[in-house]
Amino acid sequence: MSQAPTTFEEWWVGSYYRRFVEREGVPLYEGSILEDLATLPLKDWERRGGKAAYTRLGNQEDVNLQIVEIPPQGELKPEHHMYESVMYVMKGKGATTIWQEGEPKRTVEWEEGALLAVPLNAWHQEFNSSGDEPCRLLFGTNMAQVINLYHNLEFVFNNPFKFTDRYSHSMENFYADEGKRWNLRLFATNFIPDVRKFKLDPWEERGIRTSITRLYMGNSLSQLHLLEVSEGTYVTAHRHGAGAHVVVIEGGGYELLFQPGDELNPEKRQKVFIKPYGVVAPRTNEYHQHFNTAKGPLRQLAFRGWVRRPPSMNAKGEYDPVGAARSDNALAYSSKIRYDEEDPKIREEYYKELEKNGISLRLEPVDQGGA
Repeated sequence: MSQAPTTFEEWWVGSYYRRFVEREGVPLYEGSILEDLATLPLKDWERRGGKAAYTRLGNQEDVNLQIVEIPPQGELKPEHHMYESVMYVMKGKGATTIWQEGEPKRTVEWEEGALLAVPLNAWHQEFNSSGDEPCRLLFGTNMAQVINLYHNLEFVFNNPFKFTDRYSHSMENFYADEGKRWNLRLFATNFIPDVRKFKLDPWEERGIRTSITRLYMGNSLSQLHLLEVSEGTYVTAHRHGAGAHVVVIEGGGYELLFQPGDELNPEKRQKVFIKPYGVVAPRTNEYHQHFNTAKGPLRQLAFRGWVRRPPSMNAKGEYDPVGAARSDNALAYSSKIRYDEEDPKIREEYYKELEKNGISLRLEPVDQGGA
């Protein structure tokens, strides 16, 4: 148990999450952009084994990423915690064992591209099944938010309460179930073997340009979505609250980021080239825009945070466009720049990038929103 503070510096803590990461002895990456999570330098992680790093992106501490590497034939020490977590496999193959205290264990095997929900406060342990290659995992979590809220690591990591309504061994098909499509673009599941092959729902108002599916995993209100932008096109500039972490999982292109008021100023626009396992986390109300400059689709996985109810669903579980537009942390539907309102130089520059990459396809963007 920690002692009571005796100095101002000990008492006035700007971020318990930062203190936690310092205690972990691994890197904390900040800013808004990381070029490649698959090659990001990590450090030895004494608490669980393997190597790890954490993020504090977008100048916020609600959503964070945890990047973990397990050596060949290695394993992590088991843990449970009072924050939500969804695991994505960037590289390798292995298995995760899940259990509640006093119940039998269940093991789920995975490989690159898999997405798996870690149930709230259930025990979990990860294993690398390869004998000669490390595997690298990405966890999207609200760890930072929870640690800052309670600022008590004993409560966060050693709480005995069992959320058996979220997960129990008696839920036989928890990871084997194919999932439930509650409505158009709303899908609840706990495990997807390969999100790169997961079929997304088109936005009819956008023609063949873009498709999306919002995912709710682990009997929680996880705000994730898979977005795919067709070859030869791009989405509108849009902005919302900080916390979204957009990870490229297939294809390539670039992002434009700029602040409100700089919509027509090319010198104020930040252009960031993206490729698989690059991540962009816009700051509060910062405009951002996804451009596909590769052959084939650009597919992105976005961790958006955890809320009391999906903002795009009403109390009956039906899609609610009004609720979506009024979401507390997502202003993408109302705070966007239509294509006919954007600086014409944006499209001119995009077509030049396509030409440099030998892309002849040109799909005219559709003037409907952004994601």
